[in-house]
Amino acid sequence: MKKIFFICLAALLLLAAGCQWLSNGGGTTPPTGQTESGTMQAATTVKFTTAAPPATTTAAIPTTLRSWNGIAEGDVLPGELTFYCECAECCGSDSIGVTADGTVLADLGPEDYPVAGCNWLPLQSLVEVDGTVYRIADRGGSGLDRVGRLDIYTPEGHEAALELGRVYDVGLRIVALPWA
Repeated sequence: MKKIFFICLAALLLLAAGCQWLSNGGGTTPPTGQTESGTMQAATTVKFTTAAPPATTTAAIPTTLRSWNGIAEGDVLPGELTFYCECAECCGSDSIGVTADGTVLADLGPEDYPVAGCNWLPLQSLVEVDGTVYRIADRGGSGLDRVGRLDIYTPEGHEAALELGRVYDVGLRIVALPWA
C-alpha cells in the first residue's frame, strides 16, 4: 500500500513540475524548479476544488457511448414494469424508506428523477420509459435480475402501486450509464 502511495505521489510531483515547466514556455527552462542561472523559482500551488453539480432534470448526453455487461447507452430493450411504494408490504418489515443508493424516498421532489429498482444495471443509470426518465436507485428481489425488468417507485402509496399492476411490452431506452 505504501509503495502505491509513493508511486502516485511521485507521479503527481512529476506532473506538477512538467505543468510548471510548460507554463513557463517550455524551451530550455529545466523542470526542476531552477532557472539556468541556478536561482530557485517560486513553487506553484495547485488548488483542487470540488463543487456540487447543479441540480437538473435533463440527462447529459455523453460524447462517447458507454456499455456495461453488453448493454450500451442508446440501446432500446423490451421491458416489463412493476410498481412499489415504501411500505412494509412492498419493501419488507425493516424498510426505512431509503433506496440502495441512499436516496430518502420521502425527500424526492418534482425536480428529481423518478426512481426505479433493478438488479441488472448499475445504480445511477438513467432509463427512459414512454418519455419519462427514471434513475436506477434501488435493488430488489430475484425477479429484478432479468434484463428489461424494472420496479418503479410510486410515491402515491400502496393502493396506487397495486392499481398500476404489471405492464408488459414496454420499450426501455438506456439514456446513460454512470461508468464504463
